[in-house]
Amino acid sequence: MRKDYSPVPLDPAHLEQDPFLQFAKWFDQALEFEQMEANAMIVSTCDLSLRPSSRVVLLKSYSREGFVFFTNYHSKKGRDLTANPNISLLFFWPATMRQVRIEGRAHKAEEAISEEYFSGRPRESKASSALSRQSEPLFEKEQFNDNVKNLIESDQEILRPTHWGGYVVVPVSFEFWQGGIGRAHDRYLYKKGPKGWNISPLYP
Repeated sequence: MRKDYSPVPLDPAHLEQDPFLQFAKWFDQALEFEQMEANAMIVSTCDLSLRPSSRVVLLKSYSREGFVFFTNYHSKKGRDLTANPNISLLFFWPATMRQVRIEGRAHKAEEAISEEYFSGRPRESKASSALSRQSEPLFEKEQFNDNVKNLIESDQEILRPTHWGGYVVVPVSFEFWQGGIGRAHDRYLYKKGPKGWNISPLYP
């Protein structure tokens, strides 16, 4: 199962001092080289009992204000974030053998942001989101599919449910990892300090 990774080390002289710029550089390259969705990220949350849970979610936008994804606020991750807003995001890009790990805190996006995104979704996605009781047991899948189909084909306007919207993840740290030959991986940690971002190399 072992594989050789990149023969070209990650030169610290080529690192951006700003982690948002470094992420943008790697993300643009992932968009170019990855065959699957480069914006797929693993979102990890913890409940009040500190039991972790992870799932794959799609990043919809990012800026210096934070990283944005959308979900049902009543879902497992939504309930976790209500109880404990600490969160971790993980991007893995096998084509370039890189990963980015982001830790921070999540808060709900402004209503206008959630409304704008929901209004631009396909009608099929709107219907499914409006009728789904995400993370709850589903015993009648055919009935749910029929309900979604009927809503799609109706003349009814599909409004954004109040329990559906965005989260903004505000980072406190970034870790950039690039695989190297002989397990000589390159890792750099950006941590936010009172005067800006501090960069530290890490053991592989």
